[in-house]
Amino acid sequence: MKKYILTTLTLGLLSGVASAQFVVHNNGAEVTVNQGCIVTILTGDLNNDDGVIDNAGRITVEGDLINSDELTGGGGSTGIFNVSGNWENNAVFTSDQSLVNLNGASQSVTGTQLSSFYNLNLLGSGIKSLDLDAEVTGILQLNSLELATGVNTLSVLNGSSSAITETGGFVSSLGAGRLSWSMNSTDTYVYPLGSSVGTPRIRPLAITPASGAPNTFAARLANVEATTEGFDVSQLAPELCFVNAEFFHLIDQPAGSDAADVTQYFISADDGDWANGAYWNGTPQWTDMGNEAVGVSGGYDIITNPAWNDFSNGAFVLGNELPEVSIDAVAALCESADPVALSASPVGGAYSGPGVTNGMFDPNGAGQGVHTVTYEYTDGNGCTNTAQIQIEVDQAPVVTITSSNNGALELCDGETMDLTASTGFVDYTWSPAGTGSSITVSEGGQYYVTATDANGCESTSAIANVTIQPNPEPIVTANGPTDFCEGEFVILSTAPNQGLYDWEITNGTNATTVVTEAGDYFVTVTNIFGCVGVSNTITVDVTPMDDSQILVDENELTADPPGSGYQWFLNGDPIPGATNMTYDAIQSGNYHVEYIGPNGCPTSTDILEFTLQVGVDELGVFESLELYPNPGEGQFFVRGQLPAAENVEIELTNMLGQALLPVIFINGTVEFTQPIDISQYANGVYFIRIKAADTSVTVRYIKS
Repeated sequence: MKKYILTTLTLGLLSGVASAQFVVHNNGAEVTVNQGCIVTILTGDLNNDDGVIDNAGRITVEGDLINSDELTGGGGSTGIFNVSGNWENNAVFTSDQSLVNLNGASQSVTGTQLSSFYNLNLLGSGIKSLDLDAEVTGILQLNSLELATGVNTLSVLNGSSSAITETGGFVSSLGAGRLSWSMNSTDTYVYPLGSSVGTPRIRPLAITPASGAPNTFAARLANVEATTEGFDVSQLAPELCFVNAEFFHLIDQPAGSDAADVTQYFISADDGDWANGAYWNGTPQWTDMGNEAVGVSGGYDIITNPAWNDFSNGAFVLGNELPEVSIDAVAALCESADPVALSASPVGGAYSGPGVTNGMFDPNGAGQGVHTVTYEYTDGNGCTNTAQIQIEVDQAPVVTITSSNNGALELCDGETMDLTASTGFVDYTWSPAGTGSSITVSEGGQYYVTATDANGCESTSAIANVTIQPNPEPIVTANGPTDFCEGEFVILSTAPNQGLYDWEITNGTNATTVVTEAGDYFVTVTNIFGCVGVSNTITVDVTPMDDSQILVDENELTADPPGSGYQWFLNGDPIPGATNMTYDAIQSGNYHVEYIGPNGCPTSTDILEFTLQVGVDELGVFESLELYPNPGEGQFFVRGQLPAAENVEIELTNMLGQALLPVIFINGTVEFTQPIDISQYANGVYFIRIKAADTSVTVRYIKS
């Protein structure tokens, strides 16, 4: 097998020469594109028919890239593939840490073998389509484009919740097609799902796993009425009124068993108002998922159903349940008591039952015993629901106590709450002290109330045991210095298992947080009782890296500003012994220097593309010698002057030392001006060697 190592190579058709597609074939060679090198195939395809292409640089193909043997991304290097046509893999593609840019119009990922990309970036225009399953182990960049998987699956194997990015782009699928994501954290993973078929719409879906264990979820937006795919929208559980008939989501859990929060996205202005998530169960029917949280995110309305663990049927839809109707309880009444007003939610419904007239309950009209009062309410969607209460009419009223702390009888140290007795009484006496329908308490203890109604019926409540809970007292410490250089970090931590953590600046939610920027850092902790404590503040100072550069004085290179611990590099490799602030260059190339700057922090200069200056003492027998214009477009002159007539030879080579033109001979001359034309060759660096007598001078020429 022949082996080629490429630096810069451009292949293509000359303008107007031919109309056939240009194809570059590899028929058995081992081709290596080194890091920093560029290979461009203009208006044509690249066919790796038989051989190895190892790309650590950049390969640009303006047609199709077809791999039928072995294609790699350059090992630990970051190779780049720019493809304007289709990506076709029929053999072995090892992505390593490469980036594949699909930058043409509508393109396909096709072939007979699955392509496992590292970073996949959608550019250009049109729809990018999968003809078979594919994987992304790094980052999937959708940008503003559609990636259509069809009936295939695109698997994102990067467990980061930032592994998929988009600026309006989305993934569409049909049938069994899915966007699959392998997860290993409790972050929220947002699936940018959409469809351009039928009514175009983008309706994302979010999955938040319950633990950081490995889990895989695969999802698809079905942009049709669910009935067309076997999930009849008319089959509803009793708690539901109706479900969305425009679109729904399909979610599978191919790996893992953890529950997850499921969040459906919609736009109320286009999709209607929804308040519930529903799933297709085995009855079969659509059933409310329960415990919904309604909100907004990124211009969408969202509905989140927490800790969902049933993905067996895999169909999820937006729904509206029957209105939640409640009627406020009425304490037991004396038969002789005055009529009491009934209260229910939402307002606007109708009451019915014994002793009920115009929203009032008359215990005398109902008579002694237990009576059922019904409240019926119909919402704006035409959904009707009812609620009922039992009202006991006897000679003994009942009084109860509720707290202003959402019904809980626990307080954080330093807080207060109101204890309120049930209404309908004219006199209240509290123990250990207090009068009126409510009292404010700040200490733990046993509280109860004795109430008397207008008819003189008296009742004593159950004891309310009030408990005082302690506030957290977090202490923050640093695991190292809090004054460091840019690029370094310090870990701040407090004791674990105190509750919920909220770090300022870093927005961390764990007991520890990594700090890379200057600032004042503290953590707020909320314990299981809702009590809050704020830690001490630690100030972090970060010294920024010095701005450094290389100053050039002919062939002397100098690091600026001065520092210590210098090491010079040529073409990425350290120069042995080059450890001073200045370095006298002896050859052309790319130079940089790494050292400790004046602020005590490491710094590194930008790359300097340096061309060695030819001095008078290097001209040997020549009195003068110049090459112009340089750089240029390939047409230039070599002009020289000798003290006496000599034979002159001029040679042209590329960077590999290969001769590109026949040697030019000039016989017996003291002065010469020789034109040279290499405009037919690719842009790059070339060397011109001029010989006369015992002198040989090499001049570097840049074609651009």
